[in-house]
Amino acid sequence: MQKGSKENKLRNFTAKERHKMIFNQSYFTAMDRGYYMPLQPGQGMPGERVEDVPEIGISPKDIGVSAHPAQDQLQQVKARIFQGASKVELGFFGRGKGSFQGGNTTPEMYGKEERIDMRELAKINKIQLTTHATTAAGSLAGFGQQGFDEHVREQSLHEIERAVDFAADVSRGGAIVVHANEYPRAIKEYFEKERFEAYPEEEERAVLYLVDERTGQLVPVRKNMPVHEPLYKETEDKTAWLDIDGKPIPKDLLYHQVNEKGEWVKDGKVIKPEELYRKLFQRVPEFNEEGTDFKTERRDWDYFAQRAGEWNKLHPDDKKTAEEMWFRIQTENAILRAKGSSLFYARDYERSRKDRDKVVRALKFYEQLEKTVPPEEAWKMAFQEPQFAHFAGLVPPETRHPVEYLKELLKREDDNLRFMHEASAAADAEAATQAENITKIKPIEQYALGKTADTVARAAMYAWDKGKHLREDVTKGEKLEKPLFISVENFFPEQYGGHPDEIKRIVEESRKKMVAELTDPRNSEKYGEIGVGEAEKMAKEHIKATWDTGHAFIWKKYFKGSDEEFKKWYLDKAKEWKDQGVMGHVHVSDNFGWEDEHVIPGQGIAPIKEFIQLIRDKVDKGEIDVIVEPAHQDYRALLGGWRVFGSSIYGTSMGQKESWAGLERSYFGRTAPPSFLYGESAPDPEAWTMWTGVRLE
Repeated sequence: MQKGSKENKLRNFTAKERHKMIFNQSYFTAMDRGYYMPLQPGQGMPGERVEDVPEIGISPKDIGVSAHPAQDQLQQVKARIFQGASKVELGFFGRGKGSFQGGNTTPEMYGKEERIDMRELAKINKIQLTTHATTAAGSLAGFGQQGFDEHVREQSLHEIERAVDFAADVSRGGAIVVHANEYPRAIKEYFEKERFEAYPEEEERAVLYLVDERTGQLVPVRKNMPVHEPLYKETEDKTAWLDIDGKPIPKDLLYHQVNEKGEWVKDGKVIKPEELYRKLFQRVPEFNEEGTDFKTERRDWDYFAQRAGEWNKLHPDDKKTAEEMWFRIQTENAILRAKGSSLFYARDYERSRKDRDKVVRALKFYEQLEKTVPPEEAWKMAFQEPQFAHFAGLVPPETRHPVEYLKELLKREDDNLRFMHEASAAADAEAATQAENITKIKPIEQYALGKTADTVARAAMYAWDKGKHLREDVTKGEKLEKPLFISVENFFPEQYGGHPDEIKRIVEESRKKMVAELTDPRNSEKYGEIGVGEAEKMAKEHIKATWDTGHAFIWKKYFKGSDEEFKKWYLDKAKEWKDQGVMGHVHVSDNFGWEDEHVIPGQGIAPIKEFIQLIRDKVDKGEIDVIVEPAHQDYRALLGGWRVFGSSIYGTSMGQKESWAGLERSYFGRTAPPSFLYGESAPDPEAWTMWTGVRLE
């Protein structure tokens, strides 16, 4: 630095003084695309504190705004340019075939030339475009009215891929935002330790869900619905039941695991369900005092939680939830009932089969005898049919021919055996089905998280491939400024994907899935030879999360602590996202903690200012984009964002600050022109008009 230079002279002033002197130089203006940036850590004088930087001091170049999804996105790009936005997020409300009627907008409503216009308008005006996939994409896990459906999930993926195609055509890289609106789940059940509760009786009345991984069907589990179990005689230490001879039957027989093949395993050995239940059938039930029926005991939710705890101690690598134990006990009762029916019907099977054999032999004998006896002597073979005991001699006996009687008796024995066959076989089949059900029913998060991660990973690989092979006819071979990445947004508290920790899990699992797919040797022909390190880097670049300040803040209505404690929770979760490399995009809107009303930033009570200060270093480095999401306020939301973030928009020449009222809608009289022209200085709209009708301004 040369002696006497401007920078050298500034060393004699504090950071705030230097900021004021530099900021108020006449060549800085509200609409100048250079945008003044306050001092950043490491950019100040030796020994200067970061705290000396005034306010948050984020530049307007780092604060974007979303376009109205129900309106023409090309016209919205133009409108946002007029408003002075440096970043614009384009979005959509519809799915399937699009229509402006009812706001059912989709990416495919915009053809090749319209996409070129959006891209060129953004390039000429030096703005960055990002994309929000349709809000109607649905559950990434495929959750619908009938449970989880692979067709529903595939349709959700298609909607995201449509947005990726659109983003590849109109933007120079960046986020494709998708909502995580996965499935309903109880709030207190999962977040009680953080002091969240949906309603006072939620703990007792909450509905938890299991999923049949074969069909995606839900199995609801109500915590306030008890299960009754029969009681059996036990050893004194309660660790075993007693059989009829007083010998112990260990209770841990029920603590078997299931291997990858669906086989039941105990102590490293494969066991057959029928062998296990054969032992359990030897248990001796307890009779009540009257001796009229067996004793049962009511099992409440604490019992299932205790059983889950006992299981988890024995199998730390295969932990179970209380709802799984609830289902397991219910199912085991059904298995015992079915096997009991099978034994009941089969108890006289051998005797009945032997009796039938006797009847068959007797029938053959009398049929042969009948052939040798003259017709006139046949009457001598007749006999009186045995009388049933309940007739008690009141009904006269009937004289019958042996062959006729034995044929009827044989039919009766055959029917009896057929009934035993069908009833016992059906009961055994039901027991086998229920035994298999135990191995196929999973907790809803365990099932759905894998599906969600697969959807996000596939969408991310699609975005990576699009970035790698941009369409020549639209982009003219231009390279992306940053990777196209899928950015999963936290949604509402009532759905899985609303809590910051859930989004973090989705991002982490999706990245793992993408790495596994990219490094799978079977995919080498499609993706090329990719090492684990490179795949992990690609996954982090193409899968991130969007923190929506408004969505996160409406958790406040369920928080059972003070406002300050909630604010700390809010900022701590945001810091986790930032520090762990999860956050890649931000949506800014304000509210009062009840609903996602999209109040102008600073006009609600969400800690937006503190949040932006927290992530400011990432914003300054271009690692996180900030997008203000308006509602009915339109451009005033963007101005509110500039104001609350302490942007340089309010500084002008002559060393004086002017009011927002003086700056809003005001461009002339400034020391530099805006990025677009008004009035006579603008091109003649009749002579210079693009095919789309967008004026050359």
